[in-house]
Amino acid sequence: MEPRNRPQSAGQQPSQPGLRGQGDSAPENPPGGTLQLYSINELARCCSEETNKFLRQTVSNDRYCLELFRRAIVKRDDDAWACIYQQYAPLVLTWVTQHQSVAPILGQDGSAPLVNAAFAKFSQALTPAKMANFDSLAAILKYLKMCVHSVVADEVRSRQSRQYEEALELIDHEPASDDPADDVVSNISAQGLWQVIQEELNGEDERILIYLAYIHGMKPSEISSQNRRLFPTVDDVYRIKRNVLERLRRNRRLQLLFKHQHL
Repeated sequence: MEPRNRPQSAGQQPSQPGLRGQGDSAPENPPGGTLQLYSINELARCCSEETNKFLRQTVSNDRYCLELFRRAIVKRDDDAWACIYQQYAPLVLTWVTQHQSVAPILGQDGSAPLVNAAFAKFSQALTPAKMANFDSLAAILKYLKMCVHSVVADEVRSRQSRQYEEALELIDHEPASDDPADDVVSNISAQGLWQVIQEELNGEDERILIYLAYIHGMKPSEISSQNRRLFPTVDDVYRIKRNVLERLRRNRRLQLLFKHQHL
């Protein structure tokens, strides 16, 4: 390992600390091609050291971290991704817990699902083509932090939408007086109504969801837990259900049934 404070030649300016700080502070400063000979573990070790310097706002060398991210994103190297997750998960956790909107959405698992979701969004959004635009560790971490904010905002919206849907379900199960919808359903055969609904359904996921929700009376959480292949999350159940109900509201035959019954 070379010493940090090497003598400078006449006229050479000292390195200045900054966001990128690509000076001589790294353990080694090899030519660009030499980095490709580094193993993942060697890159991860150097990247960890340089990241700690960066976070302390001292002079750091970005090249090791950039090469590690390049292998993860461009080369799709799983070991590189594992090192990146291990290195930056504590930082992402800090960003999650510091977010002003996160407290109401933390469940029994705490912040872990949001941390994982942030890395997933980051890996999907930062494509190999986009990676060429990132020439500093500061830029990459800024992008990762944006993914954290996006994931938290998405979860907040999802929770609000879920609460709205649950409120609607409670209303749907309350007794209603003079409700034309109830009259229509009671005055036509279940087979006839189901046939109309079936014609509006697209795909296995919609058919199974509507059958389980309205024939068996299962809750969205139950549908998701028993059918992970079709509904990985409860949000998927609500999303598909909203799409189906919106189409059913526009169905002309159902509109006529309601209209005639109301008359």
